[in-house]
Amino acid sequence: RDDIPQVIGAGLGAGPSLLGESKRRSMRRMSSTAARVLRVGGVPEHFNAPWHTAAKAGLFAERGIDVRWTDFPGGTGAMAKALRDGELDVAILLTEGIVADIHRGNPARLVGTYVSSPLTWGIHVAADSPLTDAAQLYSQPAGDGGASPRFAVSRMTSGSHLMAFVDAQQRAGEAAAASLRFEIVGSLEGAREALREGRADGFMWEKFTTKPLVDSGEWRRVGECVTPWPCFAL
Repeated sequence: RDDIPQVIGAGLGAGPSLLGESKRRSMRRMSSTAARVLRVGGVPEHFNAPWHTAAKAGLFAERGIDVRWTDFPGGTGAMAKALRDGELDVAILLTEGIVADIHRGNPARLVGTYVSSPLTWGIHVAADSPLTDAAQLYSQPAGDGGASPRFAVSRMTSGSHLMAFVDAQQRAGEAAAASLRFEIVGSLEGAREALREGRADGFMWEKFTTKPLVDSGEWRRVGECVTPWPCFAL
């Protein structure tokens, strides 16, 4: 909540209360004939509420901007690909994911921080998993006859993929991180299927987004991992 005024203020300039009604009507007429189209992508989660609130209030239109929003359930990896393919002008994505993809040649540029606070990732297992603590993922692997743990990830280079390495390194060292295995599931719904069917031992996702699954008893949260950087970038 503390980030919302800063985001709206920095991104949109003066708020609607500073504009007279006649000026707002004039700007709306201008925007209807010469609006600049801005293709924007983000995850369908609470972090992006300011964009939808601003659009509904006409704040973009008043400034001659036609925001075309696209939800990306696949997360940062899917948006990074959309930026590469020229399908988006702006994406709100995880800092670690876009930094990694730029390092691999994505021509996108970081233009600002969207949310400056860190993201708290929940480490989740199926309700019937024998694991009770995240450290057990590395000290007592759960699947395939004692093989290294398999994490569900939305896609390779996504936040769920990269943060599994961060957590493994912090809890058990480089060797544990290097031995991780992954099951590509595409989205949160895909992760539900993978954990339910036993194709993955764990899944990392933002803890409040997955809270309903934990509260319902479908998943258990066995640990958390906080990013050592601002969580969302533009």
